[in-house]
Amino acid sequence: MTDYSIKTGKGLGIYASALGAISLVVGLVEISGGWGEIIPGDLFGGFVLLVIAATYLNGVKGVFQGRYEGLSFLVGGLFLTAVFGVLYLLMMGAEGLMYLLGEAEALPGIFDLRPEVWILLLSLPLARRVGRLTDGMAGSRY
Repeated sequence: MTDYSIKTGKGLGIYASALGAISLVVGLVEISGGWGEIIPGDLFGGFVLLVIAATYLNGVKGVFQGRYEGLSFLVGGLFLTAVFGVLYLLMMGAEGLMYLLGEAEALPGIFDLRPEVWILLLSLPLARRVGRLTDGMAGSRY
């Protein structure tokens, strides 16, 4: 039994697959030492991105079939993406405060944003779409 249209599920599944693939590739690059100035080498950040990728990709099959079970993985992936994206934004804000206090030599710029923040920005359309689908679930038995 499908709970929402399969057409909607396919759109969500394609977007979630893309986010999962991007997170997987960037995570592997971070673990392997980074790629120049674009993707820094970060063991912890890379493993976090691998977990996020696994969460998105685990929900793709259920979402393609139009089941809410797949949406739960997408919501989990969106939550993890938001938590770590906001964490890195806060770290950048702390660096900005250090600059204002005279403790740092340069103000962080837009190109200093970590890949996790860019993935957060890429996930916002999916979050809006999933949010619309899950609005009516508050009073349901799911």
